[in-house]
Amino acid sequence: MSATRGVAVLGCTGSIGRSTLAVLGLHPERYRVTTLGAYRSWETVVEQAQRFDPDTVVLVEEAAAAAARAALRACGSRARVESGPDALAAAVTDPAAEIVMAAIVGAAGLPSTMAAVRAGKRVLLANKESLVMAGRLLMDEVARAGAQVIPIDSEHNAIFQ
Repeated sequence: MSATRGVAVLGCTGSIGRSTLAVLGLHPERYRVTTLGAYRSWETVVEQAQRFDPDTVVLVEEAAAAAARAALRACGSRARVESGPDALAAAVTDPAAEIVMAAIVGAAGLPSTMAAVRAGKRVLLANKESLVMAGRLLMDEVARAGAQVIPIDSEHNAIFQ
């Protein structure tokens, strides 16, 4: 394990994603943001990318990804910009991302959460819908892949504790 742990933050423009980045920003000696993922808020993602210098930025909406790509190129960022939900799932399998904050709201968060679990990642799960929709399947994959799921959302974290 490296001195700093790589973290993919999916749902980076929402309240949990922003809070996660605020905490990660306090500990640059311990954590490095490898991936920023969001739906379409490209301006916010560009600001975050300028601060955290991720390897990958994923915006689900293609037009938002194109705008982010242009803005990041203009400021000299080295981040690779991808688009689409499949790109989110692919990004979490990157070996550089040891930890995945899964904070994408609703059913849209399930594919990338499942991909992270199947890749054996430590998943900080803020998306309770993944458990509601596919709890048994998700937990079977956790056991099979040797992943770890840590509930972040207040209700399921209370049960976890």
